[in-house]
Amino acid sequence: MSDALDALRGIDFDWVRTLDSIWIDTAPTGGPNERLVPEIVADLHRKARQPADRALGRVLVGQSGIGKTHLIGQLRREAWRTGAWFVPLDVLGLTDFWRSAALSFVTALLQTMPDGRRQSDAVLAGVARRFRVEAQVEAAFNTPNMDARRIVDVLVRALMSVDAGRALKHLDVFRALCLLRSQDLAVVGLAHAWLQGYDAGPAERAALGFKTPPPAPVELVRGMCWIMALSGPTLIAVDQIDGVIETGRLAAEDGIDAEAGLAEVLAAGLLGVNIVCDRSMTVMTCLQESWERLEARALSSMRERFAEATGLVGMNERAAAAALVAGRLAPAYAEAGYVPPFPTWPFSERALADAAAAGMMPRTLLMRCDAFRRHCLAEGAVSVCDSLGTAAPPPEAPPEEAGFDLAAACRAADIAGIRSDEDTWLGQLLRDTFDLYALEDDPDDTLDVASKGEADQRIPPLHGRLIYIHRDENDRERHVCYRALQHQNAIAFQARLRAALTASGISARIPDRELLLIRRGPMPGGAKTKQLVDAFKAAGGLAIDPTDADLRVFVALRDLHTRAREAGTSDRFERWIRAEQPLVNTGFFRDAGLAHAAKAGTAPGKDHAAETPAVPVRAPGIDGRAAAERSGVAQAPAAPPAAHAPAGRGARPDRPTPGPSVPDAIPVGHRLTPDAPGVSLPLRLLPRHTAIIAGSGSGKTVLLRRLVEEAALAGLPAIVIDPNNDLSRLGDRWPERPQGFSPDDDRKAALYAERVEVVVWTPGVHAGNPLFLSVLPDFAELGEDRDERQQAIEMAAETLGPLAGAKTNLQRGVLADSLRRFAERGGGNLAAFMDLLADLPDGISQIGNAAKLGHGMADQLHAAVATNPLLKVEGTVLDPRHLFFGTDPARTRISVINLSGLASEAAREDFVNRLQMTLFGWIKKNPSPRGMLYVVDEAQTFLPAQKASPSLGSGIKLVAQGRKYGLGMIVATQVPRGIHNQVVSNCTTQFLGRQSAPATIAAAQEILAANGGAAADIGKLGAGEFYFATEGSGRPAKLRTPLCLSYHPANPPTPEEVIRQAKRSIEAGTRARAS
Repeated sequence: MSDALDALRGIDFDWVRTLDSIWIDTAPTGGPNERLVPEIVADLHRKARQPADRALGRVLVGQSGIGKTHLIGQLRREAWRTGAWFVPLDVLGLTDFWRSAALSFVTALLQTMPDGRRQSDAVLAGVARRFRVEAQVEAAFNTPNMDARRIVDVLVRALMSVDAGRALKHLDVFRALCLLRSQDLAVVGLAHAWLQGYDAGPAERAALGFKTPPPAPVELVRGMCWIMALSGPTLIAVDQIDGVIETGRLAAEDGIDAEAGLAEVLAAGLLGVNIVCDRSMTVMTCLQESWERLEARALSSMRERFAEATGLVGMNERAAAAALVAGRLAPAYAEAGYVPPFPTWPFSERALADAAAAGMMPRTLLMRCDAFRRHCLAEGAVSVCDSLGTAAPPPEAPPEEAGFDLAAACRAADIAGIRSDEDTWLGQLLRDTFDLYALEDDPDDTLDVASKGEADQRIPPLHGRLIYIHRDENDRERHVCYRALQHQNAIAFQARLRAALTASGISARIPDRELLLIRRGPMPGGAKTKQLVDAFKAAGGLAIDPTDADLRVFVALRDLHTRAREAGTSDRFERWIRAEQPLVNTGFFRDAGLAHAAKAGTAPGKDHAAETPAVPVRAPGIDGRAAAERSGVAQAPAAPPAAHAPAGRGARPDRPTPGPSVPDAIPVGHRLTPDAPGVSLPLRLLPRHTAIIAGSGSGKTVLLRRLVEEAALAGLPAIVIDPNNDLSRLGDRWPERPQGFSPDDDRKAALYAERVEVVVWTPGVHAGNPLFLSVLPDFAELGEDRDERQQAIEMAAETLGPLAGAKTNLQRGVLADSLRRFAERGGGNLAAFMDLLADLPDGISQIGNAAKLGHGMADQLHAAVATNPLLKVEGTVLDPRHLFFGTDPARTRISVINLSGLASEAAREDFVNRLQMTLFGWIKKNPSPRGMLYVVDEAQTFLPAQKASPSLGSGIKLVAQGRKYGLGMIVATQVPRGIHNQVVSNCTTQFLGRQSAPATIAAAQEILAANGGAAADIGKLGAGEFYFATEGSGRPAKLRTPLCLSYHPANPPTPEEVIRQAKRSIEAGTRARAS
């Protein structure tokens, strides 16, 4: 019986199939769904014979656990067997469809086929064979220090006679594919980056023979598809979209880009794939509900490119169920040298027949088999299983000597394999460690935790990912991706980090996507590297420098696990590691915010509004963000956070350094039930924007002030637009203690006065604290992203057009062309642009009489400057850095920009527009991992829903882009439908207070209903009472919000008093610097 137990210990039923598993050959089970495989691939060959051919797409729908990913793996085997190519689109990281698609093609082409060649080599060989130059190409491939240009030249000469235009267009795609075979890591890194659409640098690119920078990712996909189509059709598979669509649905419900959710992005991308990819067929597998959602959001042209969905069925045949189970048992039995009484032993024919008769899902069948395996191991004896109808809980194991001395194993652990310039050792250790992390967590029917290393390839985009699959939530998935990155070479580092960003899909806009960058020591130097790392930080990425102690624990556990397997005690090791949980107690996993919570009903990262006070734990990642930030609505902390990192690690040198007890959430009030605990808003949600919608007398301004004050105490600086003088007293203490102040309010008010610096600015009023901003965005602050640069040009054109008298399309075209050239030169001030416009060089614009039109617009701008005082810069043009950061690093700055000195609405809108343009350019160069705030009171004036405004376009772009870089907006209005929908829909957090008019009551109720709430009493709420909703909070709930910490009397100050306050704020800053 011991032989049987030993064999049983080695079985892995592996019921969680992730996308990378499709590259691993598994034997067919003969199930009913597998009969679709040869039919689909034959259809591909039959209907995709020429480059222009597109076979009708196929959609396969079925329940969770029915074996959809297994089916995709079988399609891959059949495609390769019959001479077709195979590309799975990885949409798990879907933020930019075509960039994800380009990475998917590159990753697929680097996969090894059964004959030992990579798919890219087979593609190039197929092209060479078609044009009878196979011998020359093979000879070039086998040449040491191969020059890719030789292969490119041979292939291009052959192709020129067939399609000269495409051969020349995709010349560099050939080149990049060939360079992937280079032995030089820097060359491979450059080619890898180029095929994803990233340019390492003109000099490096030109030295390798590239003619142009990389085109847009869609053109890269087009080029790779065309090359593949020359030698065979391509099967494009789209699997595991359910988690993406569910994430998109939840994000849309929380107000994140609801107008362009992930389902719409995916639907548009699938349509584009059909158009762009030559000689191809797309096969998609998903839940029925996911397909229905996708269909509802797709254009009819996308739906027309797919055949009617085919329903998949459960394991309803005994032979198929037996083959599935036997396929998991056979490798372990063979390795152990054990010959079972029958192939499915210990699972009887009756047990499998009953499971098939019940139509049991393959995943459920395998989970039940594994539960019985663990039951036998715990009992110390193997019996025959006659029923898989219910899971067999393992009995209480008798006490036993653990036999696993972790401390001794740590002392013996060898970590000398880690290198400063190579990722292999650390990457493999992380894969092994995350596998053990998943082993620490007990299986659960509603939550699968899977650790999956990326497919073995030369340059993996990731080293692996940890996946939490919520089976009871439409297969919602949380992905924690990780990448070891030790390279010092800047090009290699950048290429790998870009690939990791694309593959992980992390974004400030999308929940449930995380990326851990594991690296010993500092990042490589250089401006491009810094810009890329800053983007990684702004997207929510977390960098961890593992300690030697943690690495020794990881190596020790791996060694103990290996020895347990060799000794036949792996079941004891599993019980021991689940009981001791040594990994989650390491600093590494605490810093990553990963803790086993399945037994508590919530997987790590699942956002719920908890109502039990919790102590947040700070993590030392890039900016010291806490693990608690990764949860949903947090409660007011009951104790100071425990620091795990050296003080100041990851802090920006130019930002205030908060005090020792920096919270990870700010209190927003208490529910209206007796003794209800406080409810807090995680700081990580502030960059995803907040809307306060409440009528006069509702306490809207008090709430707005308290949010700004609490954020400042947490170290988040703010720029506050004050149109009505209501906010200019943010720096004043209460003259007397307000009734209703709690002891905690007293404490915080004192801290606020000590730690927060409020500066009042008075644009248009020289007697106060004047503020001057450029009429143009700072083009020099923008990076190399073409889309962002174009958005900045569009904003500048919207601003300058009326001033320059650009009323016709010809004038607007010349203005846009001139701004484009101006931006390419690095920008400058308005005078420099007027000089360019007055004397346009040849070639800037193809529009006739461009020089004459430009000269006329330059004159109009000169006239505008002469008559509009706001265009005259009579002082220093202020850098937003000075609005956010003062000279004292111990104090957080709030800049209140009072608009009472601007006499007209037009002047105010123009000023706010210029401020937003300036912020748009600046924030991209200065992302804030922890966050900064831009606050707009009476936002319906500047971001209106029903009228045009100079500040609307820049505001929409800022709300869409700012969140990526840590800039959160708080917008407040009295009118529920007063703010543009593209602003409100981007606000993850919403407060709705009392309304008075029937129309505004109905509008507010409609907004609440869209969030799943009801508010029949919204016209009867008291002052300071609000309905509150944010990510993970569930239905909107009523809160009573606290008083503000600064002085807020019934009447706002007069303009003269504002001027005095502005002067005082300057004098206070001067005194602070002097002291």
